[in-house]
Amino acid sequence: MTRIALVCVSPLQHDSRVLRHAALLVGAGYDVRIFAQAPLPAVPPAPVTVIPGPGSDTRVRLGMVLRQAPASLVPASADLLYWLSPSRLTTRSDLLRFKPDLVIANDWRALPLAFAAKRGCGARIIYDSHEFAPEEFADSWRWRLLARQHVVRIEDRYIREADAVATVSDGIADALAQRYGLTRPTVISNTPAWQETAFRPTARPVTVLYHGAVVPRRGLEILIESAPLWPAEFRLVIRGPAQGGFDQHLRNLAAPFGERIALEPAVPPDQLISTAAQADIGIFLLSNSTTHARFAMPNKIFEYMQAGLMVISSDLPEIRKTIEISGCGVLLSSDTPQVIATCLARLGPAQIDAHKRAALVRARDLNFEGEGTKLLALVSKAVTPSIE
Repeated sequence: MTRIALVCVSPLQHDSRVLRHAALLVGAGYDVRIFAQAPLPAVPPAPVTVIPGPGSDTRVRLGMVLRQAPASLVPASADLLYWLSPSRLTTRSDLLRFKPDLVIANDWRALPLAFAAKRGCGARIIYDSHEFAPEEFADSWRWRLLARQHVVRIEDRYIREADAVATVSDGIADALAQRYGLTRPTVISNTPAWQETAFRPTARPVTVLYHGAVVPRRGLEILIESAPLWPAEFRLVIRGPAQGGFDQHLRNLAAPFGERIALEPAVPPDQLISTAAQADIGIFLLSNSTTHARFAMPNKIFEYMQAGLMVISSDLPEIRKTIEISGCGVLLSSDTPQVIATCLARLGPAQIDAHKRAALVRARDLNFEGEGTKLLALVSKAVTPSIE
């Protein structure tokens, strides 16, 4: 049986893309093992080898300074310094012990591990780029100064070792092809597995939902600042996994506004859609200040649609195409508290319901049942030469 390793150097519980891919491959008859950080879902779709986590926020920052910053001066140091992490050495040993026929490397951090398996046991590689790594945090001067050259060096060194490249949006596919001289990567949209959601008419209070990582640069502070300006019947819910105590910062900002703003913990991936369906509007804010942001096509847009929510989003090219084709929502002219409040003030229940119905119609075509066939085709092509 063909052995496939999915390598994900991030917490598995919240990586719905990796979980979907693993379940699909298991169902197709492959011997799948996931290599990922904790926390894990209650019932993973395949056996998991846990990658030791990065530790405290202080250790993360120290690791950036010690293992990534030197590449800003000496780019070639990135290859050596990547392996100074004990967790990566342990993962490499575990991966070689599994002897995969194929490694699916999720994002740049997994590429050297995949190459180690290629060199050590002849594994083939599929690189699944969830983000456009060279610009992922380009709006942070610290990242540009300390980490960017390390990231660029690692991806540039190993991406051409992949037998196939996949990504989440047309924009990232075009950017990767241009930057690295690749055949255009396969776009596998970050759509959820299909599940039926009943239309729910809008009623008071009208709930505006953000779900996803509760981290900086997602416009969450702007949302909280905007909420007191909203019509009285609107409330805000922020739901998702928090990092670095950022949720407490948001709670402090939201405290004066009482029940109009709620911060809630993440729910398991298999409950994401049904829980979101209790809201009316799904919102997403991302500054259009970087190349990476312009390529954004986050999974939450598809999740909002499948949950039967109207979508309100920053005006980004990939998202604009989806909203305009489906008629499922509106785009903001700018991401300011006043513009968000004005947008909501113009919405009545009938208009919200029309967008919600349109979202449900379009969601029948935008789901993983269709996108998964692309992954299976890539895997079949990659592993066929190794089948005797």
